[in-house]
Amino acid sequence: MKKYQYILLALVCSLFASCMGEDYAEPNLAESPYGNNELTESGVITIAQLKEKYATVISQSSMTEVTEDIKIKGIVTGNDIGGNIYNEFAVQDATGALLVCVNQGGLFGYLPVGQEILIDLKGLMLGGYGQQLEIGGIYTNLNTGAKSIGRMSRYVWANHYKLIGQADPQKAIDLIEVFDVSKMRDSKYMEANAGKLMTMSGVTLQDANGTAVYAPDDGSVTLTANCANRAFTGYSSSYLVLRTSTYADFANAVMPTEQIDVTGIFTRYRNTWQVLLRSADDVQLTPQFSIDDLPGSGYGTAEAPFNVARALALVESGHHDPGAEVYVKGIICNVQEVSTQYGNATYFISDDGQDNNSLEIYRGYYLDGEKFTEATAGSIVAGKKVTIAGKLVLYGTTIEFTTGSKIISIE
Repeated sequence: MKKYQYILLALVCSLFASCMGEDYAEPNLAESPYGNNELTESGVITIAQLKEKYATVISQSSMTEVTEDIKIKGIVTGNDIGGNIYNEFAVQDATGALLVCVNQGGLFGYLPVGQEILIDLKGLMLGGYGQQLEIGGIYTNLNTGAKSIGRMSRYVWANHYKLIGQADPQKAIDLIEVFDVSKMRDSKYMEANAGKLMTMSGVTLQDANGTAVYAPDDGSVTLTANCANRAFTGYSSSYLVLRTSTYADFANAVMPTEQIDVTGIFTRYRNTWQVLLRSADDVQLTPQFSIDDLPGSGYGTAEAPFNVARALALVESGHHDPGAEVYVKGIICNVQEVSTQYGNATYFISDDGQDNNSLEIYRGYYLDGEKFTEATAGSIVAGKKVTIAGKLVLYGTTIEFTTGSKIISIE
């Protein structure tokens, strides 16, 4: 009897297999199982163009539905893999960045860093959260009824994106920019760069003492939305903080007391930069550095000023402290302006008196910080040797002594 049962079972299985073989479609391994593969790259604009188009909405921290048939394409630069970025991820192209907010966990599973993505914006909400550009849905405050930009449902999101190719972490690395601390309070710089993957080198955390952790939930630190804002030494927390969630995987890790290199998503909340680490690996100890490793001469002190070559190399290597006063000695090679109205001068110095490899002195003052007068304005001429004390910064692509420097000696 059992023999006949086995034979019957085999016939049934064979029948089903036959039916499936005729109608069952083989999976298309060339297409991603996620998102909407029907989307095409029509109507694609840059993130900078998107920001310009909706500049008023963003600046007023309001929101609107995108009704135009437009799309953006970019690289995922940050996600929720470390628990510090919640229900959102960062997308960046060569022109700018934004956050995409989705009511879904585990976004890193199909949106790893380095994944290129196409996003159809039509029908989605766009707004400014504290003037940070976000794409998402509508959030309603149950207590006040007020509405603002928030997260979209994962079902809505599924129809609005398409994955392009395979994730390549190098694509995100190639987009990393150095955060220009000299422009920290520059509104245009903030508008253009908020949301980008950026890095700072050689900084320290103000509260690091060998035992303090990033985001304790024991009441020892004031939290905002379950996040701790940690200040960087030398910079006001009104303008720049490291923001860490108490739910981050590294929330209870001890903050390093040494100089560190910090990489993260540099978001904004109004006029404050909030750096979001993606994982604990975004903080690395700054490699040991010696001034003697740089070309040129001098140590930036009154007794041993940098020459121009070493001053330029210090900034180019990213090892300068824009908040520290240093001394540089050189020869005036080009005078742009000496203003007796404002009492300052803009000119250039080099090691050989030639225009090449020169350092700009932007709106600097005369001896000991005195303002230039009609009597002293003529002393700034090409060929004179000067020693200057001031703060070295990188302004865009220009290395300069920022405004407020002073001449120590002139001969």
